[in-house]
Amino acid sequence: MNTNGSNHDRRALTTAFLWGALIVGAAGLGAACTKTSSGKSQPPMKLTGTVSGTSGVAVVGATVYLVPTTAVSTAPITSAGVLAGTTKTFDEPLEDAVKNAGGGFPQGVTDATGAYWIGPIPDGKYFVYTQPAFADKEHLRGGNLCRQSADAKTLRASNVDIVLSSSPPAAANFVGMSSCLVCHPQYATEETLAHRLGFRVPGVSSGLQDISEHPDIDDGLAYFLSAATYMGGTPVYMYDYDSTRGFDKFETSLSDPTGGGGVVYAKLWLWRDSGTGEYKITIENVGNAGDPNNLAERVVALTYGGAVNKQRYMITWPGLNALYPLLQYQQEGSDNRYERTRRVFRDYHLDFYWDDNASPANPADDLIVAPAKTNNVEQNCMGCHATNYRQYTDVTGEIRATTLEDPMAEYDLDGNGFINDLNTGCESCHGPGSMHVTAKAARYIITPQNLSPSRANQLCGRCHDRQEGKHPDAGEQPINLAGEFAPPGISRSEFLVGYVDPSGMGPLASAYWPDFVHAKSHHQQYEDLLKSVHYRNDNHLVVCGDCHNMHGGTGFERGLVADPDAPETPLCMICHGDDISSTAEHTQAMLGQPHGAAVASCVDCHMVKTGKSGAGHYGFLLSAPTGTAADSTEIYFENDTTSHVFDVPRKTNLGVEGVIPEQAMPIPYTQACGTCHDPSQLQNL
Repeated sequence: MNTNGSNHDRRALTTAFLWGALIVGAAGLGAACTKTSSGKSQPPMKLTGTVSGTSGVAVVGATVYLVPTTAVSTAPITSAGVLAGTTKTFDEPLEDAVKNAGGGFPQGVTDATGAYWIGPIPDGKYFVYTQPAFADKEHLRGGNLCRQSADAKTLRASNVDIVLSSSPPAAANFVGMSSCLVCHPQYATEETLAHRLGFRVPGVSSGLQDISEHPDIDDGLAYFLSAATYMGGTPVYMYDYDSTRGFDKFETSLSDPTGGGGVVYAKLWLWRDSGTGEYKITIENVGNAGDPNNLAERVVALTYGGAVNKQRYMITWPGLNALYPLLQYQQEGSDNRYERTRRVFRDYHLDFYWDDNASPANPADDLIVAPAKTNNVEQNCMGCHATNYRQYTDVTGEIRATTLEDPMAEYDLDGNGFINDLNTGCESCHGPGSMHVTAKAARYIITPQNLSPSRANQLCGRCHDRQEGKHPDAGEQPINLAGEFAPPGISRSEFLVGYVDPSGMGPLASAYWPDFVHAKSHHQQYEDLLKSVHYRNDNHLVVCGDCHNMHGGTGFERGLVADPDAPETPLCMICHGDDISSTAEHTQAMLGQPHGAAVASCVDCHMVKTGKSGAGHYGFLLSAPTGTAADSTEIYFENDTTSHVFDVPRKTNLGVEGVIPEQAMPIPYTQACGTCHDPSQLQNL
């Protein structure tokens, strides 16, 4: 088990530790006792304690609520409900409960010393939730004890000291990750996470990036062969244009597809200029050699990704200052696959640079063109990746961005001579740190472990979601009308009102499988979690940080705090070990059949990889792959992005029953379960 100090909130949420270590009986504190009719002494039947900020400063005028677990709504949160806005009165478990009925909850208000008391406490189970005074602009709602419920017997005659997160004042400035690490060097482990490795100069790691845990991150760059001209590079054939598709209108192949009847429109030549060392993509118009822009040679200024499933290439364009995306490399891809989206390379917006002259079947008049200014990476993508992201309009008319400046970071994005941090850093989640540095204490900075569960999850939910931003130029980024990215520490309601376009609230139907529950596209983990029992229940309100340590250093992928693949899934047993002694016992109770750890783990059934980011993997094979159209009815796929709904999608799902394998939603039955259970009849159900 990881013992990294940055993980201190992870298991402060088990009942034994939480209420055993942090509650002290009033008698043990020397509190006054009362006499019963029999003359025996008993402690007072009330809850007492203090509320302070992370630095120990007393929080005055805060209301401590005992939220009955019965007041936490378990009404279903569905994708349709999110889109319609009908879930907003119960999608923040504690905050909404207080907003809806808090006046009737047991409660107490802190005095000038931060002390409070609550009594009497009726029988039942409660979450201890704290709300700062309206005038208190420093402290955030929640408290370090709010995520695990406790029964009235435990709370009565107890002393509970609550810690609230502080927050940066409006005047605080960003100082940069390299400054944070001066005082917190133990968190340099964050440099190994994919969050830090998104945007990079091709093949180069900044002083705040460590690729040691991702040795295959730049595998795609191996196709950029060192050469004096483009003809010494690797050609990626772009063929069989389909104008009805989204970002991948061309099929791709590393070998000439014309022998199989494919019509090649273009070649993307991948090469590294042996004279300058620059990585380049040359666009060759195969169908129209007379194109005046033919053999457009473009420099790859940045790569995006490579640590998780794929890598994309950001190119420059003459006359424009922003960067534009072109082509996607997929580590798990293979050109032997018939399914076009699962090959080594996937078209990623060659259509931005292509004019088919309204005659897609006739490549002879197609032209290479400059991309529309609205298609640049800074406008559409970088908000969720860079720290302190802000949009502005360039002299070229492009919507561009500036981000946090840090001399140890990646790339001078705005051309002002200072290096910009283009990736998630300390202040992305903790907020700007200048006044925290000045205070030289744990103040004026957000401490996620002390936030309410909905606010803690919203830290990740700002990006692991598919919301249309409120700003007209935001795309799928939570950006307000002032061009600012959603700050850490806000509530879900503040997020939806200020940073999301109501007409685009929630992912579109195309981002889901036909059941409109399970994510088909990637970065929707937050939307998944909202629908799960983990998010709202009467025991433990789960947050992303319970499973993922966003400081890294755990030794497990994605910053997971325990091994998700070991027998009996120790990651899940951190919480479920008290009620599930083994997978065999659990499946015996649920299915009438004991499936031991050697047969199936928790994640095999409850965290199916339904979403797709890169190429994915083969699932169950009804017959050996041939690379032909026949594979469509013979191959089930396992995707590469894990569902966080935590349910077990069944074979009768709308995305599975009667659907040909290639197009079916991945479920346990077509993956781990298919090892023993024959899924050959699923498409005929």
